[in-house]
Amino acid sequence: MDQATAPSAVASPVAAPPHSFVQHLVGLLFSPREEFPSILTRPRFWIPLVAWMALGIAFTAFWIQKVEPREFMRNQIQESGRADKMDPAQLEQVLDTQTGMFKPFAWASTVLAPPILTLLVAAVYLFVFRFFYEGELTMAHSLAVVAWSFFTLALVTTPLILLVLSLKGEWNVNPQDAVQASVAMLLDRQTTSKPLYVLASSFDLFSFWIMWLLSTGYGVATRRTTGSAAVGVVSVWAVYVLGKVALAAIF
Repeated sequence: MDQATAPSAVASPVAAPPHSFVQHLVGLLFSPREEFPSILTRPRFWIPLVAWMALGIAFTAFWIQKVEPREFMRNQIQESGRADKMDPAQLEQVLDTQTGMFKPFAWASTVLAPPILTLLVAAVYLFVFRFFYEGELTMAHSLAVVAWSFFTLALVTTPLILLVLSLKGEWNVNPQDAVQASVAMLLDRQTTSKPLYVLASSFDLFSFWIMWLLSTGYGVATRRTTGSAAVGVVSVWAVYVLGKVALAAIF
């Protein structure tokens, strides 16, 4: 057996000419099935990961100048329902504490969330696609699929969030709730039970898009169709959503 070609199935599940950073982005936006082979040939996951972190830092640097930390935290406490369980003095004491932690927490989450999320999601799907699909992919391949998929999503949603917040002139809302693209937009958050609202908010356009990108990437990595890979991707997402609903019901 030719030693130069024998490990190729494990080292790279696909083979395609290398593309530039911009070519990867354009390809993932318009033809991900054709672009992922090039990404997986050279799975340099740190490139989209660093770009995703840089995008988040730029967003936070701008948003943090606009938001009023105390009002932002007050809105979050009221939406969670905890404000109804506090007297005014307790609420103000909690706001004093959380307002002081607002900026450090915002910066810490901006820097830490992308690598932690990428690592966790990549590890889970590596297990799924190696154990259940018997796919010959490595952790680097899994990290590349996840990092490129989430960065592509962030590249679209971040400007949309800024646009919506700017048009509304209201910066004291959670940026994650700024763009309403889920079934939850048809419900009243104040009167709807929390588990139902959490479930409805999970069925959103961007969640479906990221699952499609992940399904496409893992389909290419395991030499399967996007539909076949989607079973594994959606199954993990369903467990995650059920976990969120259960926690909402308990707390």
